[in-house]
Amino acid sequence: MNTMSVLANPGVPYYLAAFGAALLAMLGGMLLDRRAFAFAGGMRAAPTTTTLRRRVLVGNLAAIPVVATLVGVVVVGNVVGNARTMLLGAALVAYLYLGLVIPRRPLVQQQREASALRRLTPGFIAFIRVALGSFESPMDAMRRYTARPVERIALMQGAVADALQVSVEQRMRPFAALATVAHQRGCREFIDVADALAQAEQEGASVEHVLVAQQATLELILQSEFKRMLRRRTMYLLLMVAISLVVGILLNLLFVMTGSGQVLGGM
Repeated sequence: MNTMSVLANPGVPYYLAAFGAALLAMLGGMLLDRRAFAFAGGMRAAPTTTTLRRRVLVGNLAAIPVVATLVGVVVVGNVVGNARTMLLGAALVAYLYLGLVIPRRPLVQQQREASALRRLTPGFIAFIRVALGSFESPMDAMRRYTARPVERIALMQGAVADALQVSVEQRMRPFAALATVAHQRGCREFIDVADALAQAEQEGASVEHVLVAQQATLELILQSEFKRMLRRRTMYLLLMVAISLVVGILLNLLFVMTGSGQVLGGM
């Protein structure tokens, strides 16, 4: 590979300009996300369809020049052998990372947070039931829930803290503010609980009956999800056992066919 011939090619400045434009496009997408985060009042909101489409578009626009640069180096420099394979592999990895992995990162993070909030919701329901049963106000109960940071329930404490902030700034009822934050987080079960609490708070109904019904429903959902996880892990374990068994049989056949068994027998 002649490095000087590659650098002396007339298309190199255009490739470098396209690469710089790709970096600027990625920077612009990151700044747009930060701006949306600032407009959301500093609260983390679930990514919208428009945001995901914009990120995918920007990611592909950033990936195409990078891939074109690497492929151009292979074509113009007449690269062969392992270097050619490495450059083409780097082009494929760059496209997958810039065009698929990075744009989908907020969605994957939101799905993980929604799953964590789903598991934490029964504990939050139990805490609110005990607090309201002690004749505490919803505001005091939510403040006491966030008074002492606990790493295990940090996500739920963050959501409740955001709800308290919204309640103070927008002068909303505590559970109504909690429903607003729950809709931004995107967890279906958490949204149902918060909406039920907000409706009971607005109508002046008993919150105890609402929480009992929501907790029973949520426990059934979590039990079903736990059973699906066990079945999925069982299938993965069986697949690993099958693969190890096949590999072991093939190694034994190879051991016998190469005559290694006879050598060991002679020893």
